[in-house]
Amino acid sequence: MVACSDQTPKAVGKWAENLRREKLTKLHFFLHHLHGATAVTIAKAATTDASPTFFGLLDTRDDPLTVGPEKSSERLGYAQGISAAASLEEISSFDPYTFVFTSEEFNGSTLAVMGSCPILKPSCETAVVGGSGVFRLARGVVTAKAYYLNFTTGAATLEINVVALHH
Repeated sequence: MVACSDQTPKAVGKWAENLRREKLTKLHFFLHHLHGATAVTIAKAATTDASPTFFGLLDTRDDPLTVGPEKSSERLGYAQGISAAASLEEISSFDPYTFVFTSEEFNGSTLAVMGSCPILKPSCETAVVGGSGVFRLARGVVTAKAYYLNFTTGAATLEINVVALHH
């Protein structure tokens, strides 16, 4: 799979004329989140500090994606976007973000993801709502499971699985 190097409207239109069938791609990697380093607070409500669910907290993020659970393992890209504590009932993160791939196979390609993830559940599922490069016209599902979680330091490592249909 090779990303389209010409992204002009004319070239993309020509590419679309040749669509035949979708491809299925399955990905497995780890996301490393460290509050204060790869994620920073950009806003919070006046009541956030008193909320047991951090309701009203808004962070921006640039979390590394790696092959293995160690932060030092091979880098695949980044999860860039925002996280909002959007539940009054449980610690849950509403996350519109993009997986930006920098490794050779998918370099320059992206997957757009959106959904809510209850942090203390065994796993959560969010939607792939689009993509670019290799992942043009993507749709699919992302499942995330906490591999490491430390509320005191704000550090987390999530195990990520992606199933994406794309052209």
